[in-house]
Amino acid sequence: MKSRRILAAILTIILMTALSPTAQAEATDEKATPSGIPYSEIGSGIDAYIAEREAGMASCAVSVYDADGVICSGYYGYADIENSVLADADTVYDWGSASKLLVWVSVMQLWECGQIDFDKDIRDYLPEGFLTKLQYPKEKITMLNLMAHNAGFQESFYENQYAASDDLFDTLEEALRFCECYQAFHVGEYTAYSNYGTALAAYIVERVSGTDYVTYVHKNIFEPLGMEHTALDPRMADNEWVCAHRGKLHCYERYLDPRDNRDYGPCIAFLQLFPAGSAIGTLEDFSRFGRALVETDCPLFESNATRDEMFTPLSRYGGTEIARNCHGFWTGDYGVQTLGHPGNTLGCSANLVFDPASGLGIVIMTNEQGEASFNLGLPGLLFGDIASREGFKDTAIAEECDISGYWRMMRNIVCGAGLANSFSIGPVTPFGRNDDGTYSVKLFGISLNREVKLVPLNENIFILRAGDATQVYYYGDGVLAVAETDFVRCNPFWTVIRYGFVLFGALCLLTVVIKLIVRAVRKKRVAGRNHSLADRQILGQQLVYGVSGVIFTAFYLTYNKIPAFTAVSAILAGALGLGALVNGALLCYNTIKSNVRLRTKLKQYSWAVLSIAYAAFILVMQLYNFWSL
Repeated sequence: MKSRRILAAILTIILMTALSPTAQAEATDEKATPSGIPYSEIGSGIDAYIAEREAGMASCAVSVYDADGVICSGYYGYADIENSVLADADTVYDWGSASKLLVWVSVMQLWECGQIDFDKDIRDYLPEGFLTKLQYPKEKITMLNLMAHNAGFQESFYENQYAASDDLFDTLEEALRFCECYQAFHVGEYTAYSNYGTALAAYIVERVSGTDYVTYVHKNIFEPLGMEHTALDPRMADNEWVCAHRGKLHCYERYLDPRDNRDYGPCIAFLQLFPAGSAIGTLEDFSRFGRALVETDCPLFESNATRDEMFTPLSRYGGTEIARNCHGFWTGDYGVQTLGHPGNTLGCSANLVFDPASGLGIVIMTNEQGEASFNLGLPGLLFGDIASREGFKDTAIAEECDISGYWRMMRNIVCGAGLANSFSIGPVTPFGRNDDGTYSVKLFGISLNREVKLVPLNENIFILRAGDATQVYYYGDGVLAVAETDFVRCNPFWTVIRYGFVLFGALCLLTVVIKLIVRAVRKKRVAGRNHSLADRQILGQQLVYGVSGVIFTAFYLTYNKIPAFTAVSAILAGALGLGALVNGALLCYNTIKSNVRLRTKLKQYSWAVLSIAYAAFILVMQLYNFWSL
């Protein structure tokens, strides 16, 4: 194993540094990738890259192609580790959010034949009164807004609900009505990645084509491309072969330390808003779709002009010429501007990336949730590093462009249930400046992840480097923009309150446990030390804080995984809040009537205030938010 890793490292160094793109091209006239690897050596380069990282791998399927066909493909690792089932051509993986590309290609097909007008309000294609949570109903929402993810929809608990198969709605219309989320922003105000908006576009495809979305995609994409081993229906009812093979795939979390590994079994996700992420299929089929996007005569459209239109930018970073979104395709952060879409489910991750200029593309599929080394690193192997790209040369950053502070992600919940979760670390990102001018994720000056750095490349342009992943950030007009979402500055007050509340709950629970242990151990009470009514009320409030801290933590851990717990947590917290309100009022009343020393009164008043404050917190952050949903 050691010699294999040394060989892999040598091969990687040779491919990435020793091979000059111009020297290779001049010597052999052979095509080379933007990073400088001759086409004939792409396969060995991928082999070396994966071998170097195989210790933390379940399985990875890779196909590299261009307009002329497949250049190389390979399967690495196990579809089922415990039973030593190797990944092969019959292994199927989830596309995840890469499924959205099927929606946008469908939309472009209908635009091409005049059935969808990009200037029309989408409500012209929907049933009367379909959208009920628009906060700005007078503002027109077009299909282009849905494609660019700037229609104003906030995140929602139910957007990607992982339901049981029997709980899925029978139609996309029913799912959209049930899963509707608030339009929290003005149209075009922010970019905020939206699963709901994508599923809404798929429903419009149904409405204007007169056929259900699954049937439309099979007829107009899968069948013309010969994609016989891909399913789109959320139950996989449209492809029995895929359904049978998906049950054989095991999904994992894999780490260098085997003690951290997790085996989730088949881990099949049944999505209510299935157009946003339910495609499942083989590497060969995924590659067929990728190749169709770059072929000389695109088989997906009547005219290549439609594809050219699809690849034109809908949004850019600030006032620059740097494309951000091209009709639903996100731009990639490499040595050349790429297009594509990554995807993740609870069990799989995938990515489709291609260079529209050269036609070179790659598709990656793995059975690990959130896998990044291959999905984000392998494209970099082919397309190079963004620092070498025109307009991204290293330069000194302007002092007035300091982005230190707390940034709240707009792909978020800003009203309704789940509002409290939007103040956690993740939705709120604290950036702090380092001595070398770079930025790290820092909380109160303490670095939370030293491997993640935001590096200034040009004025207003930064590059996030996190392991094998790179991503452009642009700062302008008070907004920090990354491809799929905007960030705005925020006050960390509620973030501190959120974590402070959980910490305080944990301390209260610990106090209660200690008190109960002490009471159980002591067989006799010391004379004159019987607990007063106020003492019992304080103990009760400590128990309330402790239990609610557990509920709040469970709520965070199950967020968007067990949506039913949203209602359960709100009801439990609401009951505790009402109990705390009564308890606080009685404690305050008993303290006024009692004849105790001032120190004891202050302690009892403090707990009375904490009881009432807790009730207010619950009313605002739980009951009100749940009611708003």
